[in-house]
Amino acid sequence: MNKLAFLLLAGMARAQSVDIYSEFHRVDPFGAVVAMDRAVAEREMLSPAVARNAHASFHIAVSVPAKESYLLYVVTNPLTACRVSLYKEHFVETARGWIPDNLVEVHRLPDFGTMPDPEEHIEGQTTRLYLLDLWLPPNADVARFRVEVQLKVADWIVRPMEVRVVAARVPDLQEGQAPLPAVDAGAEAAAAGALEDYIAGRPLRTESQPLTLRGVIRRNAIQDMALAGTIDAGIAGPQAMMDRALRLFGDNLQFSPRIFGSEWYLRLRDFLFQRPGSLY
Repeated sequence: MNKLAFLLLAGMARAQSVDIYSEFHRVDPFGAVVAMDRAVAEREMLSPAVARNAHASFHIAVSVPAKESYLLYVVTNPLTACRVSLYKEHFVETARGWIPDNLVEVHRLPDFGTMPDPEEHIEGQTTRLYLLDLWLPPNADVARFRVEVQLKVADWIVRPMEVRVVAARVPDLQEGQAPLPAVDAGAEAAAAGALEDYIAGRPLRTESQPLTLRGVIRRNAIQDMALAGTIDAGIAGPQAMMDRALRLFGDNLQFSPRIFGSEWYLRLRDFLFQRPGSLY
């Protein structure tokens, strides 16, 4: 292969990509994590832990050159490992830039798209964002399974995740509405609202099928707080959770940009998933 052909192929490889991010790292229409969510050290979604009787959510960022079309597919192995829902995330223009928030479910896979997305009307758009929402049944095996996100432009690009199902089982949640933070707040703000409800002893209610990203983040955090309520109060009661959250929040502010960004909340979730004292 001559040098020119090699450079052309390398450029094409960079121009098309599919990446997986945690729910706390929102991506703009140009492929960058939005400013208020950025971290010095972002978490790679290679082997995420998920609880039973609970949802786990991830962003899928598809980047392709202008005037290109693509196919996006998601498959689990085994096929019955969990329920898979996929949503298109629609961008909202704010004073702090374009931020994904509104969700529209994709009812048929693979999903076909083009760039820029004709539904968005964003000049220079290079990236379309999806929300991958997994639901693990209460009797799921404590085991591992594979999720593959597959993108086809000219060739297939595959991004695998090895999902680890932990022993923790989230109790059933109550349905109800709750106020959500502004779209341009950090992604962790919706989770912090759920934490505040738990600390204050307010009922833990959430929408059964949120139609905004903020609603999904809150729902997932309500799951965490419901799980905390099944653990010994000295370990994960309201005061213990407040103390732990304050330490994490303080550690996060030691650098600019923040060392964990909006993902500081994931360390709170890690702690709950690792506790052996759950009543469920």
